[in-house]
Amino acid sequence: MSLKPAKERLLAAATRVFARDGLDGATTREIAQEAGVNEVTLFRVFGSKKKLLAEVMANSFNEQSSTVEEVPTTDNLRDDLTAYVEIYQSKMTENIALIRTMIGDLQRHREHEVEVLRGIFQTLRAQMIARVKLARDEGVVRRAIEPAIVVDQLVAMIFTCVLKSTKSHVILEYAVKDYVAASIDLVVNGISKGGKR
Repeated sequence: MSLKPAKERLLAAATRVFARDGLDGATTREIAQEAGVNEVTLFRVFGSKKKLLAEVMANSFNEQSSTVEEVPTTDNLRDDLTAYVEIYQSKMTENIALIRTMIGDLQRHREHEVEVLRGIFQTLRAQMIARVKLARDEGVVRRAIEPAIVVDQLVAMIFTCVLKSTKSHVILEYAVKDYVAASIDLVVNGISKGGKR
């Protein structure tokens, strides 16, 4: 048995089981067995399958990671958004099996919608919104822009790119890095005030 604490083992096992078996197939018994603990331990640590799912999603797309904390705010909006997008893209690519399974299961399991969508789409969102607000306050971007809308549009573009680029049968006409750069250009050029960025 692993020397890792039970919570850590349960989170790792639950991530694998949810990605592999979906919300219906991922039983607490299967997750506990895969983690090498008993089911009682799972419920003692998490309380319910729903709370476990919320922790799995938060853990898989953790926006409080040291990587995020290392991204400084500079005087260049494009560079800052690029740094955040690279982290977001990496986390999504790393967790693509979990994302695909969870999104596919949401139609049948509306009760888990908040945990799943918050986990996938909230990653880095607050930091990116704060950065766009700062640019707006500094007069770099137009006052009329709504930072949350801008960030959600950028996240949607990156999400689409990750979904397409991780399908083995999809052949892209461009490099992923070019798509990301074009997405950031569209956003930054679209919100910038004059030639200032």
